[in-house]
Amino acid sequence: MAERVYFISDVHLGVPNEKRTEEAHQDALIAFLRHIEPGDQLFIVGDLFDFWFEYRSSVPTTGARVIFELYALGQRGVQVVIMPGNHDIWLGSYLRDQVGLDVQSNPLEMELQGKKLYITHGDEFGADWKFRVSRAILKNRFCISLFRLLHPDLGVALGRRTSQVSDAQSQATPSSDQKVYVTAAEKLIRAGHDFVLCGHYHTAVDREILDGRLIVLGNWLRSDTYAVMENGDVRLMKWAGDRGELLVEMK
Repeated sequence: MAERVYFISDVHLGVPNEKRTEEAHQDALIAFLRHIEPGDQLFIVGDLFDFWFEYRSSVPTTGARVIFELYALGQRGVQVVIMPGNHDIWLGSYLRDQVGLDVQSNPLEMELQGKKLYITHGDEFGADWKFRVSRAILKNRFCISLFRLLHPDLGVALGRRTSQVSDAQSQATPSSDQKVYVTAAEKLIRAGHDFVLCGHYHTAVDREILDGRLIVLGNWLRSDTYAVMENGDVRLMKWAGDRGELLVEMK
């Protein structure tokens, strides 16, 4: 069992960013990844890419240096688990077979360090029927086959245009939206989970609920926040360029 388990979400590789260049965006993440030691474990909890689709003979070029670094992590003995978000729902065999990532679906329920965790991207919390219909369409094999008929250059350009998150979205989300996450976490904690970890919300949250905790991971567009689990406890952290700094608990 890993002594340290890291969790990140909402990197959104490929999105225009007013704060820094795409190169600097990747550099920050790569520095963090190189901080992870052999034997540790990393969970990427959705939206590593702002858009991702694997054709049979090609993949998007966005974030190539990060992909190389994730491959290197695996070679150093770090298990890297990646889950889809609402922007990279079509994770596939290339990342599993060529990069060596453990591609999992949402949600994950598992025990780590003696604690029961519920790990999910979080876009399903509070979802209405429109979300469920659109998600069913996007995951439909026939629809995926139709998209593959597009030339990769056209398909990726179209995907990026329709999925692109704005830089403004990485800033604070209205506190009213947090209630959806708190309500969902409360149900899960009542059901026996010790920690509910998710992304999507783009604002880091560390909140005690009943006898458990809700950890929302924030984002890597502006905040560079992540969580680390050690000795059965989870801490919300901010990457400071060469080290992690503990965030003030957010209620």
